Amino acid sequence: MKRIAASLIIMTALATGGYAYAQTADQSGPSQATADTLQGAKPAKPGPIDIEQFSKMDDLKGADTNGDGTLSQDEIQMLVLKRMAEREARRMERRLDMNGDGKVTLDEIQQQRAKEFAALDRNNDGKLDRKELRAAHRGTHHGAWHASSARYA
Repeated sequence: MKRIAASLIIMTALATGGYAYAQTADQSGPSQATADTLQGAKPAKPGPIDIEQFSKMDDLKGADTNGDGTLSQDEIQMLVLKRMAEREARRMERRLDMNGDGKVTLDEIQQQRAKEFAALDRNNDGKLDRKELRAAHRGTHHGAWHASSARYA
């Protein structure tokens, strides 16, 4: 029963993933949209998608590493991990790409980290003490920084 429930959850996640990833290859990603907005242009709206794009069949076929036409639990897990890593990388790029040029430079990372540090440094002493770090962990700080951003340190 647990195996059936786990399979249903995984398959539902795979099936609904098409909505999140529905974007044609020739469309601009979030970074280009940000750059266009900064230049005064409106970002392009996503166009229509076909069944191949919606179902992500290329990804599913690629996940079948042994080529037997079925996806084992290990193959599904690897696909899910890959998708999670790609999604997290896109989020990180959006957060760190300060000028919206689609590239994340070390200077941009340093600028972002300085903003996050300033938001946490409540007493402006240039150091984070335990109280400030605990407040960040609990999410009770001021500013836009969130404790989950610490993952990117």
